[in-house]
Amino acid sequence: MPELLLIAALSCAVMTVAVLRMLRPPRPVESVIRCLVAAAVAGSAVVVLGGLTGAETASFLLASSFAVAPVAVLLGGAAEEAAPGRRAVAWTLELVWAAIVFPLAAIAPPLLFAMCPESECRVEDFGGGLALLVSASASVLLAWRAPGGGVAREGWGRFAAPAGVVWLSGVVWLASLEGVVDAYTPRILLAGVVAPLGGAAGWLLVDLLRRAERHPVRSVADGVLAGLVAIIPGAAGISFPWSGAVGALAGAAAALVYGSRRLSSGGRAGHWALVVLTSTAVGYLAPAVSGDTVGFVFSGRITALLPPVVAFLAVAAIGLLASVPAWVLARRGSRLDR
Repeated sequence: MPELLLIAALSCAVMTVAVLRMLRPPRPVESVIRCLVAAAVAGSAVVVLGGLTGAETASFLLASSFAVAPVAVLLGGAAEEAAPGRRAVAWTLELVWAAIVFPLAAIAPPLLFAMCPESECRVEDFGGGLALLVSASASVLLAWRAPGGGVAREGWGRFAAPAGVVWLSGVVWLASLEGVVDAYTPRILLAGVVAPLGGAAGWLLVDLLRRAERHPVRSVADGVLAGLVAIIPGAAGISFPWSGAVGALAGAAAALVYGSRRLSSGGRAGHWALVVLTSTAVGYLAPAVSGDTVGFVFSGRITALLPPVVAFLAVAAIGLLASVPAWVLARRGSRLDR
């Protein structure tokens, strides 16, 4: 339905504005230009590749590529955090990811899984968690090796409201990916509400048990986003109450990663990349465990876990390797500044 494609575009535009509000980059106009260019490049590349290979429908790929914009803003923020003042790093990181990594991660896994006749190869990734979240987060991991990136104390006031906007617009975007309003639409909407609430409860509980020096509202906001990230891959295949359990587990796991002092020693960019990877891993593997039509609970075969694990690691490796030029550029720029 063209109307749902328009809804997907509008919801991603709202998400982009909310992410910009959360990050408040030093050059907001340039950040907007970069994310729009990245979304256009990614959308063009993935639709062309999808048409050539028949991996997915053009409408689904286009709707999925709209979410490249808010993700690109996050990538740009990571680059500016780790390499402040070096614009080429942000441009390189975003465009390489949008032009190469995202299309490859969106097209290759469905094609490869389609070649496998076994039921265990029916891996579910409804919202494109591999292409959007795993590949992008992995692209930031090398920020630990880049200069800059000291740990900063983050407030909650300016974060909570935009996080809520990201949540609500993200749920609308997820539902629009179905392409039609059908029996799965209520399930997707319910999962998009329940999983973030579970994530909020999980993150808040961990922070309370750890006696973390963070405002509870900030813990709740972080947990909501962790739950949203986790449910993206399995929004159509994980039913209630499993969706809440997935969100709670993702929120708790992400809070533990965030609270690790050792992991935070390399700076916020790489640290937050690990937080997102953790949440996505929980959500991406959840259908392989408790999905209604695929997974261990459905088939009784532990081998159902192997394909998603391999796909997750492969896409993460591609994102990591493709980010090397950007972080090499950051290191060279740092040496020139000395």
